[in-house]
Amino acid sequence: MRRPSRPARARPLHTDDWLITYADTITLLLCLFIVLLSVTSKQGGPAPATNAPPQASLPPAKRHVFESSQPTLGLAPANYPNEDKPAILPEAALVHPIVPPADDAAEAPAADTDLAENAPPAGAKHHHLMLLTPPPPPVSLPQLVARLKPQQAASIEQHGDRLTTVQISNTAFFGAGFATISAPGRAILQDVVGILTSPKFKDFQITVEGHTDDSPISNLQFPSNWELSTARAAAVVHFFLDHGIPAQRLRAAGYADTFPLAPNRDATGKPIPENQAKNRRVVIKLEKIEKSR
Repeated sequence: MRRPSRPARARPLHTDDWLITYADTITLLLCLFIVLLSVTSKQGGPAPATNAPPQASLPPAKRHVFESSQPTLGLAPANYPNEDKPAILPEAALVHPIVPPADDAAEAPAADTDLAENAPPAGAKHHHLMLLTPPPPPVSLPQLVARLKPQQAASIEQHGDRLTTVQISNTAFFGAGFATISAPGRAILQDVVGILTSPKFKDFQITVEGHTDDSPISNLQFPSNWELSTARAAAVVHFFLDHGIPAQRLRAAGYADTFPLAPNRDATGKPIPENQAKNRRVVIKLEKIEKSR
């Protein structure tokens, strides 16, 4: 009688097979890192010596046929690709001066014996400063007025020691209908500045008045003689400010034709040019300031 067969038992599965693959991968990576490390250490070593010849053994450059005869201090000849753009010399050419050849020094003309005899001694330094004349002293107000009187362009009035009035014709300062100081007017005002900055007038208040004649004026800049006279007085004040006179000492006023020195017109209303020229003036009043005790 045959024994009944038993059913075959299923084989157990191996759950740790992945460890073999993992171990192989780690081994390959370790070998790769070892190879990379060995290659890197060889490349970081000292560089091999080159067999290039030294700079001094190079053959000298061929001299150009048009090259100058002056010494070049060992510099290579300049290359001019374009005549309008000269090459920039290196610093060595700027530091070391070029010494001329001995032949050029021998051909230098001899010094003039007359100049050598008349030359000052070596110990007399700055002797030429002694020959300079001292600057002339600044002019005074009477001297300035006396200089302008021949042209009937200025006058002065003294009221004791506290008030001085200087009147200068507008023809010396401004053109007709303008408030820009002319070049002769600036020269006159330059002398006035020297007077006003002197110790004699340091305690004086300075008032600049502008006066015109009665000829009407009307334009975009000066609608009337009031604006014109005030602008002329302000121009003189600005000149004083630009030359160091303090603003606290300065005042400007424009009076148009309200204070004429002479009638502008005759009885028939016809203008008198001589009187009108006299009335067009700039007045500089110097008034002594009372000091508070």
